[in-house]
Amino acid sequence: LEEAGIDVVEGSLYPILTRLKNSGHLTYTWYESEFGPPRKYYQVTDTGRSYLTELQQSWQEFISSVNSIIEPALKKK
Repeated sequence: LEEAGIDVVEGSLYPILTRLKNSGHLTYTWYESEFGPPRKYYQVTDTGRSYLTELQQSWQEFISSVNSIIEPALKKK
């Protein structure tokens, strides 16, 4: 997320992960760590992949709608 320029703090990330897990979009596995407490590793489920596809389609539709508003205004300039 940081590499993409998205600033996310723990206080917002973990509740989102919990909601996605509770809705069946993610699962997790605990792994022991040599450098501290055990760590959770999340995996996307098949349901999560389907949900992601739906979100991507909705996002593309949103972009198209915004562009249909912006492009005519830019052409007038």
